[in-house]
Amino acid sequence: MSIKRDLLKEKLLNSKSFNTVYLVREDEERVRREQMEILIELLCDDKHKAARGEVFNFLKKEKKAVDLLIRAIGEATVDKKKLIAACWEGDLDCDRYLALFTQLTLNDTFEVALEAFTTIENMRKIEPVEAGALLEKVNTALHQQADPGRKVLASDLAEFLKKHIPNN
Repeated sequence: MSIKRDLLKEKLLNSKSFNTVYLVREDEERVRREQMEILIELLCDDKHKAARGEVFNFLKKEKKAVDLLIRAIGEATVDKKKLIAACWEGDLDCDRYLALFTQLTLNDTFEVALEAFTTIENMRKIEPVEAGALLEKVNTALHQQADPGRKVLASDLAEFLKKHIPNN
């Protein structure tokens, strides 16, 4: 899909399209899917490398656009690593998705896990209660992990989460 500049502004960079209330769920789903495809192309295709700064700026301003990126990460079968990397490269606010990135760190391929952990390290505000609950899961996964590289990554994640739990 070739992206024209006006399409980029109309479909992705136009905040009105993210704040529109749809009467029919199918219409909203179709528009979100189109936006997600454009976002994936802009973040993953090297021919759009020059536009990434503008896309990152837009993502910083629009929480719904970050939600769309997170959805794309969840559904991705290819380019997942690049989409996750965009979270920390663009300095995006992904704090609400600590559980998702923890799960990716523990369960996905090593490359994807490394990007997810880097995103976690760049989070600004981590709730102590959530960190405590996730730490239990990380510790369980840590003891079950056989791969040395993955074990180190899970251990680093556990240490990171401990820092965000008072009295720990």
